Amino acid sequence: GRAGAGRVDECLVRSALAEKSAKMIGKMMRFIGRVLFAFMFISSGLAKMQGFYENSQKLISMLQPRINHTLLQLCSVLHAQCTPFSAEHLKYILYILIFLELCGGACFIFFPKAGSTLLALYLIVQTPVMHDFYNQKPGSQGHVAEMIHFLKNLALFGALLIILGQPRRLRKFKTA
Repeated sequence: GRAGAGRVDECLVRSALAEKSAKMIGKMMRFIGRVLFAFMFISSGLAKMQGFYENSQKLISMLQPRINHTLLQLCSVLHAQCTPFSAEHLKYILYILIFLELCGGACFIFFPKAGSTLLALYLIVQTPVMHDFYNQKPGSQGHVAEMIHFLKNLALFGALLIILGQPRRLRKFKTA
C-alpha cells in the first residue's frame, strides 16, 4: 500500500522534472539557434558598415549598373515606366539595406517574427540584384558563384517564411 504510493509519487516528480528540463533545453536550443542565424546577418552588416564612408562612392559605382539593370528588367516584365536610380538615391538605398540587415538580425534574436520580416525584406531586395547569375555567361565561374549565393539566400528566405508561418504561442497565465 503505502510504499507503492511513495514510488508512484516519486515517478511523477521525476517525470515532471524531466519534462521541465526538456522544455528548458528546447528554449536554450531555440535561443542559440536564433543567435547563430542572426550572427550571419549582423556580422555581414557590420562588415558593410566598416569603411562604408570611404568606399561608398566605389561601391555605388560598382552597384549602380547592376541595380539599374535589374530595375529596368523588372519594369519591362511589369510593363511599367522606370527612371534609373541616381548615385545619391543608391546611397540611401544602401543605408536602408544595411539597416534592414543589422536591425533584422538583432531583432531576430529576441523577436523572431519582427526580425524575420525585416530580414525577408532585405533578402527580397538584395538577392536578385547582388546575385544576378542570370546575367552571367552560363557555365562561367561568375554564373556558378552567383547561383550558389542566390540559392543560399533563397534557402534563408525559406527559413524566414517558416518562422513567419508558425502560429503564435499562447502564454499560460495563472489565475488566482
